[in-house]
Amino acid sequence: MNYLFKNEVVNYNYFDHKKNKTILFLHGWDGNKFSFQQTINLVKNQFNILSITMPTTQPTTSVWDMFDYATLVENILSLHSIDNVIIVCHSFGFRIAMLLNKKIIILKIIVTGGAGLKKKLNIFQKIIKNNNKITLKNKKFQYLFKKIASLDYINLSPTNKATFKNVVNLNLKFASKFNCPMLLFWGTKDKDTKLWIAKYLKKHNNVKLLTTNSDHFAYLKENCKFNHVVLKFLNNA
Repeated sequence: MNYLFKNEVVNYNYFDHKKNKTILFLHGWDGNKFSFQQTINLVKNQFNILSITMPTTQPTTSVWDMFDYATLVENILSLHSIDNVIIVCHSFGFRIAMLLNKKIIILKIIVTGGAGLKKKLNIFQKIIKNNNKITLKNKKFQYLFKKIASLDYINLSPTNKATFKNVVNLNLKFASKFNCPMLLFWGTKDKDTKLWIAKYLKKHNNVKLLTTNSDHFAYLKENCKFNHVVLKFLNNA
């Protein structure tokens, strides 16, 4: 299925099995509607399934921000008359979930390597950050940028680089409180979304936290374990 939003054709799958509940799958920054396919295969007979490929790494004609992505999902949910969901999300997908929070009814949420929360910088860290920005503007130090910058960023088109900046610069701590049960599946070696994020969410929500000796893609590298805990969490009243 396709949906036109901000002059972009957004592709998604919606399988309406006439069930009482719908699972909304929200992928990471460089993912797509198939990112959770193994999990989808396990639950597709029990739930309606909605999985969307977000315009992130593919070139877009305009700059997006996080509120655009949330509105896109809201519109697709409304199109299919879906008023409550269970969310399964990874990394960037959790940013969207936080902005959907309070706007739609979320029955349960499963988060793996969730992004969007940032620590406040102290005065010394701010000075260092500002000095680094000044240094990187100097062409003599551009080679340093290429070494330390995220590959996610370097390989983007100019328009998508602006979108990427909008995404990573928004601190969503203000939206990280959920009124529904939450399952966290986190890799202890995750360097992109470190474990402190999971601990922060656990402190402020009704959370079951499970950690595994993996990285940012724990849900793929420990897929059997992830699917096991997801099924258990979904089937608990």
